[in-house]
Amino acid sequence: IRRQRQMCIRDRYMDILSNVFGSPEQLWQYIKQYAVKAGRETTRTVLELYYVVKAPTTPVVDKVIIIGALAYQLLPKDLLSRNKFGILGLADNVATLAIAYNRVKHRVTPEIRTQVEDILNQWFTLIP
Repeated sequence: IRRQRQMCIRDRYMDILSNVFGSPEQLWQYIKQYAVKAGRETTRTVLELYYVVKAPTTPVVDKVIIIGALAYQLLPKDLLSRNKFGILGLADNVATLAIAYNRVKHRVTPEIRTQVEDILNQWFTLIP
């Protein structure tokens, strides 16, 4: 029963995350588009947060923080746009990711690191 409950909770938060972005496929497209602009290391953080939110052992409050950070980072609307506010517009995005990541970084397992590294190697492979 406990395992079923954990799966239900995980599915509910993935549903929320998917609904914010339209669908799981759309979320993945947002992450890919973001990767092109953000580079490998920032994309690593986003991917690690994504996989931590999917983990059944991640507490609800951490999932909510991650969902908020990913939505703020990936969705086109921005509270402080870089065009209007310059460096301050960039700083709010960096701070949002940093706060969420610092909260949950101890939940990034070796399996998550390996999975993220594999994806990064696919996306950022240099073509001769």
